[in-house]
Amino acid sequence: MTHTSTYKINDFQSLNDLFSIYLNENKLTQFVKSAIIGVAAPVIGDIIRFVNIDLSFSIKEIRSNFFPEGLQVLNDVQLQVYSLNRIPNDSLCAIGKKKISLEGPKILIVPGTGLGLAALIDNKAIATEAGHITIPHCEDEVSELIDDYIKRKERKPTFEDIISGKGISYIYGFFSNNPDHSISNREILKKYKHDQYCQNTKELLLKILSIFTRQSALIWGSTGGVYLSGSLVKSLFQDINFDNFREMFEDSATMKELLIRTPLYLIREENLAFLGSLEIVKNDYKK
Repeated sequence: MTHTSTYKINDFQSLNDLFSIYLNENKLTQFVKSAIIGVAAPVIGDIIRFVNIDLSFSIKEIRSNFFPEGLQVLNDVQLQVYSLNRIPNDSLCAIGKKKISLEGPKILIVPGTGLGLAALIDNKAIATEAGHITIPHCEDEVSELIDDYIKRKERKPTFEDIISGKGISYIYGFFSNNPDHSISNREILKKYKHDQYCQNTKELLLKILSIFTRQSALIWGSTGGVYLSGSLVKSLFQDINFDNFREMFEDSATMKELLIRTPLYLIREENLAFLGSLEIVKNDYKK
């Protein structure tokens, strides 16, 4: 049995209040004594501080108040990467010609409000902050965008600055020469066939995503597969030629052979965190 609830975080003063309401609304206070939680933040010590909102909490305090039999807190993409062993085949869409998965690491890339990447090696999930790597100067349009970002922000852009919701808006402002535009990200991606600036935005975003995906695959040696997920990716890949993205992904003068052999997938499944939690429970049960 599952209980799904959606809340606005601004309606709560603390995570304690949120858990209390969720458990009481679903009449779970007497039954749920342990939990697995995914957070959009690095998990380093007891205090968790979210990246995109002003919110923090103590793992020990949440465990003591609500989950006395056990609490696991993981980075959200780290939790989701466990799902790669459970995703149904019909929820995977090969990008380019389907490759045979080899033994080796798998990586999951999830753009959204930020840019998450986690790896799965021997059924052990590893969280990263790879999205904060700065974008290298390379092709003309990418370099021009980097120079524009440095001029406006006084620092080099990270991959997360561009491959994210805020990045879509920035790229459109770059092409239209109107950084204060009011067009939503959804409109930009939806109108790419009818507006040249929208088309340029989508094409450049896909190009930078291919660079990040290629570099991540080479760093991790992810012959087990590279998986892309999230609503932003699904919107980006709508109505595009997968072979073109695959070609950009394989564009390496020295490691093309490895990249050619690396499976690349778009995930259509939406409940990755839930599937990841089930995988953790299964692995813990085996122990």
